[in-house]
Amino acid sequence: MSASTQPRTTLPETRQFPGNCTLEMALETMVKVYHRYSIRDGQLDLLSFNDFKKLLTEQAPTFLQACDRNRHDYLNKLFKETDLNKDKELTFEEFTIILAKLTDDAHRISHRDDRCTPDKD
Repeated sequence: MSASTQPRTTLPETRQFPGNCTLEMALETMVKVYHRYSIRDGQLDLLSFNDFKKLLTEQAPTFLQACDRNRHDYLNKLFKETDLNKDKELTFEEFTIILAKLTDDAHRISHRDDRCTPDKD
């Protein structure tokens, strides 16, 4: 069979990201915020400690104000815990660990739960 007579397989149409879904738009915002800070210091698409500190200070002040989290040693400890490969920079995948903590904090706020104790469930 020649190339012109072979049956064509069509790939499913890819939707543009984000769609009109609230969650997809929120995810796109998270990626954009990460990129806004990851290009400041060091390599593109990696957060140095200074990038990380500036991002949280400017974009998550409510998170930092609770439970005495705005201390330098807390940020330093959080960065080290999140830097899984210990290269002193955070990839986006490593940064998602921080996003999980921010999301959990926002969830606790929505339920008026204690933000400084471990989860009960």
